[in-house]
Amino acid sequence: MSNKEIKSRYHILHVEVQHGSDRFDVHLHLERPPLVRDLMMEVEKKARVTLHNQQLVFRGQRLHQTPDKELEKFGIFNGNHIMLIGEKLSGTEDDNFRRLLSIEKDVKLIDDVLELVCRDFENIKQSQQTRNQCDHILNDLYSRGERCRSDLQTFSSIVRNLNVAPNEHDALRKKKEISALIEDRLDISNNILSAISSY
Repeated sequence: MSNKEIKSRYHILHVEVQHGSDRFDVHLHLERPPLVRDLMMEVEKKARVTLHNQQLVFRGQRLHQTPDKELEKFGIFNGNHIMLIGEKLSGTEDDNFRRLLSIEKDVKLIDDVLELVCRDFENIKQSQQTRNQCDHILNDLYSRGERCRSDLQTFSSIVRNLNVAPNEHDALRKKKEISALIEDRLDISNNILSAISSY
């Protein structure tokens, strides 16, 4: 694959976000032009200022007011500096939010493995090999799928047992998001394991 093909497939943006005296390097690597919403989600992870508390300003333009607009429409390119205004989470809510962000990151890594298992299984199906011809590969895929399911069940239990107070609105929102993500990935892992078993 040539550099031109890589450039045409991926949009990469590196900016610095300043929040008071703190500075955060934000890197966006997407298969489409990055949106303000993509930046806001990364800022939430790095600065722990939640989406609804963020005000992002670039050269007088209020980015947060149009979350579905492409960043390049604002003239934002690599190396630009963006100012963040908003209150950072504090206390136990910040601790819970950080823990949930860490779990979310791990779940996304498991999702990548699940995607590879699905892709490899599809390749086996398309090759039209019999089960006997590819038994060791199927066993490996099944084993990887089981590990993913087991890890997801562990994370589901951790999230379920995480004690988030009712007044910690942002941590509760994140907990619900991650619980839904985990349940979705558990469904996918169950489906792929069932498909591998019945091949």
